[in-house]
Amino acid sequence: MTSTLDFYWDLASLDEDKRIEAAAGLISALCKFQADMPKTNKIAMTEEDLDRICASDLAYAVRRLIKGLASPRDGARQGFSMTLAELLNRVPNISVKLVLDLLWKCTEATNGMKGQEQRDMRFGRIFGLMALVQSGIIARTGTTPIEIRKIVMELTAMGAKKSYLRETAYVTLVSMVTILGSFSFAEELITMFVAVALDKGTIETPDELYLAMCLRRKYPWYDWATALPHWHGKHMLSEKNVRRIVPILCEVSEENKGLFSSWHQQLHTVWSEIFDLYFNKQREFELESMEPMHFDLLWDAVVERGLFAPGSTQFRRYWGFLLLERLLPYLSEDTVPALMSPNIVRALSDNISVGKKSLLAKVSMRTADSLVSVCEGNTKVGLAVLTHLLNQKGTIGQASGSKQTSLRTMMANRIVAKLDSQAIVGYVTYLQEMYLRPQTAQAKAGVAARCMDKNNMSIKVVDKQRTWAVDQMIRVARFAQLPITDDLTTSVLHFIVAHAAFAPASKDPKKCGIPELATAPEPPLSDNTRNHLCTSLISFVGDLNRFSSQTHGSTDNEAGAQPAGRLLVGCSRSGTVWATSAVDKLLDCASKKTKSVLHGLPESKPTLVEMAKVLHAMAAKSAAYSEAGAVANAQRVRSLELLLGNVCLVGACWTNKDIRAEFLDVALEVAECYRRLEMQLDSETKTPKKSKKHSEGDDEPKPVEVLVDVILSFMTKDLHFLRKLCDQVFVPFTDLMTADAMDAIIGVLQAKEGGDAGAAEDGAAVETEMDADGMMDIDDDDDDSDVSMAGDDDLEQLGAVDEELRRKIQEALGSASAIDNEADGEVSASGEEEEYDDEQMTVFDDKLAEIFRHKKEQKVAVRDLRISLINFKLRALDLVDVFLTKQPDNALVIRLLPTVVDLAKATRADSRTKPLHDRTMAILGARRTKYPTGFDTDAGLSLLDAIHKRARRAQDKAELAMLGNVAAFVTRALMDSTPATANDKDSEKHKTVSSRVFDIAKASLADFMTRKGSQIHADFFRPTTEKLLPSQLDIFWRIAHVALSDYARPGQTVNVYRQVQAFALVEVVVATVPRVMSESSDVTDIGAFVEAVESLLREMQTAVCETIQFAVSDENKVSGSSSAGKLRIEPLRLKEILIHSVDIARRCIAKDDVFRLAAKRAFKTESKWTEGVAALSKASTVFALKIFRAFCTNMAVAENLAEPDAVARVVSAFGKKPKKTGGAGRK
Repeated sequence: MTSTLDFYWDLASLDEDKRIEAAAGLISALCKFQADMPKTNKIAMTEEDLDRICASDLAYAVRRLIKGLASPRDGARQGFSMTLAELLNRVPNISVKLVLDLLWKCTEATNGMKGQEQRDMRFGRIFGLMALVQSGIIARTGTTPIEIRKIVMELTAMGAKKSYLRETAYVTLVSMVTILGSFSFAEELITMFVAVALDKGTIETPDELYLAMCLRRKYPWYDWATALPHWHGKHMLSEKNVRRIVPILCEVSEENKGLFSSWHQQLHTVWSEIFDLYFNKQREFELESMEPMHFDLLWDAVVERGLFAPGSTQFRRYWGFLLLERLLPYLSEDTVPALMSPNIVRALSDNISVGKKSLLAKVSMRTADSLVSVCEGNTKVGLAVLTHLLNQKGTIGQASGSKQTSLRTMMANRIVAKLDSQAIVGYVTYLQEMYLRPQTAQAKAGVAARCMDKNNMSIKVVDKQRTWAVDQMIRVARFAQLPITDDLTTSVLHFIVAHAAFAPASKDPKKCGIPELATAPEPPLSDNTRNHLCTSLISFVGDLNRFSSQTHGSTDNEAGAQPAGRLLVGCSRSGTVWATSAVDKLLDCASKKTKSVLHGLPESKPTLVEMAKVLHAMAAKSAAYSEAGAVANAQRVRSLELLLGNVCLVGACWTNKDIRAEFLDVALEVAECYRRLEMQLDSETKTPKKSKKHSEGDDEPKPVEVLVDVILSFMTKDLHFLRKLCDQVFVPFTDLMTADAMDAIIGVLQAKEGGDAGAAEDGAAVETEMDADGMMDIDDDDDDSDVSMAGDDDLEQLGAVDEELRRKIQEALGSASAIDNEADGEVSASGEEEEYDDEQMTVFDDKLAEIFRHKKEQKVAVRDLRISLINFKLRALDLVDVFLTKQPDNALVIRLLPTVVDLAKATRADSRTKPLHDRTMAILGARRTKYPTGFDTDAGLSLLDAIHKRARRAQDKAELAMLGNVAAFVTRALMDSTPATANDKDSEKHKTVSSRVFDIAKASLADFMTRKGSQIHADFFRPTTEKLLPSQLDIFWRIAHVALSDYARPGQTVNVYRQVQAFALVEVVVATVPRVMSESSDVTDIGAFVEAVESLLREMQTAVCETIQFAVSDENKVSGSSSAGKLRIEPLRLKEILIHSVDIARRCIAKDDVFRLAAKRAFKTESKWTEGVAALSKASTVFALKIFRAFCTNMAVAENLAEPDAVARVVSAFGKKPKKTGGAGRK
């Protein structure tokens, strides 16, 4: 025995090689000892038999190995269990009963043990049972059903008691499945397994599902329908069982919360069985005979909508990433739709980051790297993954740091670099083959596809595959980063057109003469597939409308070959508009041996043929303008071609008959618009005499007016691509806008909920809240002028509804409710009120229910109408934004602004119109560098006056800021429209406009200073001072002078806060001095400007002096017993005034000798100033604080404020500049 003792120490080593070497040496020695014993066929059933039959070293080894299974030392369990299994396999004289007895004896956990000791005992027992099963001695003839049952019951009990032992216990049970068939009582054993391990068919955990799958696969002859009554189909993974499978594989239980209380980092073993089922060639027969569900259905149910479902825990997402990583070796083009599903893509995008070090971030990064590696090795898979991935939302990371990365960047940079045009063409060809022959194409895709699709594909699966193929083709064709050629885009476009609208007329598809229809789809296309094709065609062309042929998949050489002046957006490199190409293909297919599968196409064909001729004429005209150098005209014609081509496609392919007819009528209008545009553009090249003669007899609407009507009609449709196309088409026509065309847009913005929408579209007069000047009428005495846009209408409609409801109820009551108006309340002749019987009440209740149901439908209709109107106005605002962006200097801007400002006010208080309000505020708040010209100055002055009046009653700071920005824009436009020139007439007009602007600003200043409810603020004037040219700032220097002379002294304003704001306003104006000096060439008279600065500083010194004298006098004290100790000018307000004054002086000096001399002349040490400063320094009140004493000391040392050092000392006395007073501090 001493020769084998050394082996036991190395069996517990952490070094695996050392353990294996020790086990091999021990087993070899023990087998040699046993071979020296007398040969016998007896089996040791007890310990006494063990000592008698086996060698002493062997008997000792069996006991020690079993006892050592419970040891927690290093690798003792692994080494001892491995040695025990191998030893039992080689020695035939040891029975299962003996091993179980010794195992139960050595690994019994008692209540007197500590928790760790009990845990060691449980691990020892389960390792012993695993060694027993793996040794194979259970299959020997001496094994009884009782012993097998004992093993099964113990493993099941351990798994049920301790969740961390459940998977190991059931893996051991699965190891026993293969040997059950070797017993004569195999059916009895299977029944026992079902009753004990599967809890009589109640399968709730992945372990039980794993065991059940193995049992059914190994013994299909057993009556599983009776054994597992809740599970249907031939296989456990049948589609009928999907509702039971999902919670099991996701390890979620609503009924038993404690069933999955612990989390494990590794995937469950059942997934090995599932992947082996679907991706093992040797099990293809099982897929065909037992018919499990399609793999992508299982993946979608368990992974996409289970592990990666929104709100799923990070632990389940971790399992999902592990499954994704395990699937990658079997990845093919066919498995991409299931693999790159929305939730999976979102989870990858959210968690992929090289900067994070969490477990989830690491596994997601590793999975993404593996995915990219697979894609790099297979271009078809790479394209499928890339296009499918980039189409999902949330794939673009929002990372801002250098350590952050995004899934899109990783895929694009590493996959696109390995793709060429040939690989892309091959992938598109594969997709077309998949569309035509889904089963045949998938059979060529590899092992995974064959395993998944051996079953007959249902119509639903075929439609899904075809939908995916079409979507993939479109994604490839519109992905700008890929080297896409025009031929490839044309191939995809023509393929979709042909299959969306036509089918071969003869049995031999090749005779139809259409290459795209040369192969008939097998199985035939369903109605759902054709509808998807039509929708995809319209959407695809809508995407192509926005792509530029110069940048979309082009090289530098190709881009340089583009003719100069060609409209590059929405067309190929050769200049062919994609929509025109689609219409041509549609008509070409219709002229061949094909049959139309689109409803209404034969009836619409004549119109389409006529429109195709117009499209070709547009293309030729655009090319002619381009060659002649008339780029703007070429763009206008090309835009109309884009619009007409898309309208024709919708009119041909849309499923709704009425919409098709409506769009074909619109196509005729667009063609008429082109005819008028052509006449207008051609007339510009004629002589003025002929042009005048032609215009005198032409009362027809202008082309842009027709176009605007068409665009507004499109904006009522719920077609996203058409709305984008309308904005795109509108851009080249913005410089041709007329007053009537603008009135059409204004009519939409002014339309009320109860108004006539058709009148709004036609530009007719619509009831609005505008007054004669174009802005809302503002009553200065009415603070409640801001009401809901349709509040009055709602009240009127409410009254009308009540009256209508009353009338209908009376009709429902019939003759029994006919009450004479003159005898209201009269009773019947018998003296009792007439009553209804049950039958009459039933009829009355039914009628009443119908009335209220109708009333509810009316409310829903009103709500839908309101939402539609809001959306309509939002789309009209897109046109407004385009116009203001492209033509800010157009005179029509002044005509448009009042309506937009009114809309911002009308939609402010209603939460339902918040998107409309926000959009309007964004348009009005945008900074623009050009300003309208050629407009009526009276209209501009009226607009400016109305804006100032509205600003005085602004509801919040956002509205005031917006109005300030609009006022600055209008003021600059007015000043630019009337420049000061040598011409007497222009000079007089300039003086008139400047005087009116000054009066308007002065009125707003007076309102703010004298009316407590005024909302004007000094910052309201800041945008205007920033926008005006230096030569135009004279108006606001006069305003600053008025602010100091009329409102900067005590008692001149409604409160001290407004007095402070007078100084703040002056500081806003004085802030323009550096700009004046840097652009002094724009100032007509620099001397007059210096005099204005000097006068302003002198007035400021006087105002400050009087304020200081008032602050230290008894007049500053508030009279009354309740106000004892209070001051009119508080120290904080005086401090603000002084700081503003010092800052004004510093800005005026502006490091320029001219202004410094002017400041010296202005700041004179007069007696009033000296007395005021002295009084402030000696004041016994709160004004004797340190900060005021420092101010007085510095002012006494310096002769005047014009000295730079004195200004610096004064500034240092006050420390930091105070925050701007406003908002909460406004009084």
